[in-house]
Amino acid sequence: MKGDAQRAQQYRLAGWITRMMEGFPETLFSPFLRLFFYTVALLLVATTSATAQSYGLRFAGHEEIQDNRTSLDLRPEKPLCLNGNVELSFDVSLAASYKTYFGYIFRIIQDDKQNLDLLYDQKSLNFKMIIGERFSPSVIKLDSAHVFNHWNHFKLQLDLKNRTMSVYVNNKRVITDKIAFNESGCFRIFFGGNEFREFKSKDLPPMDIKDISLSENGKRIHYWPLNEVKGATAQDELSGQPAVIKNPVWIKALHNEWNVADQFTLKGRATVAFDPASETVCVTGSDALYQYSVRNRQGVLQAQKTPPKSFFLGSQAVFNPFTARFYDYYVDQKAVSVYNPVARSWTTETMTPSPVKVTEYWHANQFVSGLDSSLYILGGYGQLTYKNSIFRYHFASRKWETLPTRSDAFTPRYLAALGTTARADTAYLIGGYGSLTGEQMVNPKSNYDLLQYVVKDNKFRKLYELKVPKTDFAFANSLVIDSKSKTFYGLIFPNQQFKSQLQLIRGSLSEPTYERVGHSIPYSFHDIHSYSDLYYCPISQKLIAVTLYRNEPNNTTDVKLYTISFPPNKLEVQAASVKPSSGSVWPWLLAGFAVVAGVLVLLYVRTKRRSTPQTETVPVFDNHPVTALTVAPGSSSRALALEPTPKASVFFFGNFQVLDHAGNDITKAFTPLLKELFLLLALNSIDKQRGLPSEKLNEILWPDKSGRDASNNRSVNMAKLRSILDKVGFCSLSKESGYWKVEFDFNQLYVDYERYVAIINNKAALTKQTIFELGEITKRGSFLLNTEYYWLDDFKADISNKIINTFLQYADKLSISEDPEFLIQITNFIFDYDPVNEDAIILKCKALSLMGKHTLAKNTFEKFVRDYKAIYGEEYEQSFSAIID
Repeated sequence: MKGDAQRAQQYRLAGWITRMMEGFPETLFSPFLRLFFYTVALLLVATTSATAQSYGLRFAGHEEIQDNRTSLDLRPEKPLCLNGNVELSFDVSLAASYKTYFGYIFRIIQDDKQNLDLLYDQKSLNFKMIIGERFSPSVIKLDSAHVFNHWNHFKLQLDLKNRTMSVYVNNKRVITDKIAFNESGCFRIFFGGNEFREFKSKDLPPMDIKDISLSENGKRIHYWPLNEVKGATAQDELSGQPAVIKNPVWIKALHNEWNVADQFTLKGRATVAFDPASETVCVTGSDALYQYSVRNRQGVLQAQKTPPKSFFLGSQAVFNPFTARFYDYYVDQKAVSVYNPVARSWTTETMTPSPVKVTEYWHANQFVSGLDSSLYILGGYGQLTYKNSIFRYHFASRKWETLPTRSDAFTPRYLAALGTTARADTAYLIGGYGSLTGEQMVNPKSNYDLLQYVVKDNKFRKLYELKVPKTDFAFANSLVIDSKSKTFYGLIFPNQQFKSQLQLIRGSLSEPTYERVGHSIPYSFHDIHSYSDLYYCPISQKLIAVTLYRNEPNNTTDVKLYTISFPPNKLEVQAASVKPSSGSVWPWLLAGFAVVAGVLVLLYVRTKRRSTPQTETVPVFDNHPVTALTVAPGSSSRALALEPTPKASVFFFGNFQVLDHAGNDITKAFTPLLKELFLLLALNSIDKQRGLPSEKLNEILWPDKSGRDASNNRSVNMAKLRSILDKVGFCSLSKESGYWKVEFDFNQLYVDYERYVAIINNKAALTKQTIFELGEITKRGSFLLNTEYYWLDDFKADISNKIINTFLQYADKLSISEDPEFLIQITNFIFDYDPVNEDAIILKCKALSLMGKHTLAKNTFEKFVRDYKAIYGEEYEQSFSAIID
């Protein structure tokens, strides 16, 4: 094809430039000139990558009301005047999983009188041409499997002089007929719906269109690729004239962005599984079962009297394609329950009762193999131990087995991702977090190896290991495997922070490479309280991501479902926005040369002139989820600037983190024991506290040791802690009157807990500045996130209450009309700690209403009511109108 030849030419030219540069001696060119030539080579390849992106225009049809259906007018200002031989070509695909497929693909109208139409007839499953008031006797019949989710190239050739037409589909002529057009005239061309005089219609099938091209007498004069991502116009790349769209849905955006399919809250904990045949997600809660159909884009929530008996803390769900049933299982008690969709109830298949009610196999990986119709469960975490165990459950015999781990390649881990071949006779496992010994205290770290597990041999083989990234990441539970292209798709996220993001990647099964595709998804990761998974929908051609977050204090689980069209687009860099025209690549190449040359010359001149070092500006991304509200320029919220944080810092809010005097992260230097020792001393030292006596430390940290052994352990660990604090700087251990404590120099060392205490203890002097500072502190996450000690519970509860009360106390002093934006920001801080705080919802709705954002206020209130009912099991008593009065 012509496009392939152009791409091959670009790659050859890029390679030639690279080889040419490598052949010259270093002294012949300056570094900037050398960089220039390499950049041009990269630009050539980048333009190729851009053409590989999924793009086009999605037309909304009968699934929407008439006012929301899509129309495309190629020349809204004035008609196109043409003569001789005219050719219109485009690519079309019907969108899958809709009920009604009837209506116009395009309508061509000459001189506002005579029409020539292409429509799709669902009854006969054919495309038909309409010439004026009659059907062309020939129809266009395509293989139904190729009509949906596959591009079909249509080409309409008009010989106006001889008044004939020919229609080609995928380079094969399918219709030849007479037309009633004049030898020359002016044409209006509509795709989908239109509102032009007596030709107006809102009948159209749900479809995708791209690459519309119009030629006159053998010369292409217009080209609309439809590769936009937003807006209601499409650019003609040859004439610059925009086409106008009503109700556009841009395909590139569907392949770039994750869309929220549904979100809700269930009582208690929840598990999730997926049926790829029906493309149904099943979420099981304590008192309800939710099923979401990707094809129908609808979710159904059904109450259930009792959950499955295997539904303990840490149980998992799986779909068995051989029985077409959803199962819930709990490894620790060898418990398996199956769901009967007719009776809407669970039946226990097997269970070995035991006192274990919290699993030791959190985030284990699983799959059902077609080789032996058995469920395989690999790895997991629990009781401070990472696992590399392999369990097998045979559905037919209802028997459990523990298989031997016959390879050193499969080291103990959790938070890995697993996917299988079509028959599930081979599984691929990548990444995870664990240690060689399985002990959490012995050097745990992230894994980046890809393993292959062959079911019949029960053996692992290491295929490769990815390069260790700058920021560690773990995986969502499942991989999507494409055996044909030898690639996989998975979701990664930084597992060392709470306010995290899931990023989709596409990797190779044969080489240690991967690339980021699609945009990211917000994800709250709190270890065993969080869960994420990825599934592929073969009919709908979508990926679906599911996240679960268990709110332990409220005993609820937040469930979110996201979809993105498949295949997802690679994350674009700036160069990828270059759009090659239909002609030669050379105009774009010359433009690239000019732009790059200008930039490099400017950089060279600036470098020569530079005499003082410049401060690098680094963008800061705030992942804090707040209500979508635009703050007016110059508002008080923008004016609140905090003092710069010293390099040496200790963070108690969010994940525990320590930076030394040089700004280096040395958190990993704190072993679990040293971390607990430091926290005990620090929390009992700040706010003018005395510290802790040796006896109390021994009681908490070494309860099973004798007095002498405990004293020895304490001395050794105090020495280790003192060494670490020396590296931090501006803090040290001291002992006074038998009490151990940590001395801090808060002028040189930033400690967020100390700032929190200072603000809380001075409520009478609260200001907008201090409230904003408190919000900045607390939005890192809850106090000592992912850190659990029995003695810490009281600290956490007290701090949460004080934070909420402080925000409310200050909010009560404000007049809503004085600064509604800042008041909304305060309520967002409160909702981070209490999502159903009644005082906060009243304040927020009133502030939004005052600003004229009535719809946003109503939507915010309705979400609050849903959350309130999910948590408390009863309706919220007040109405929306009552709280804003």
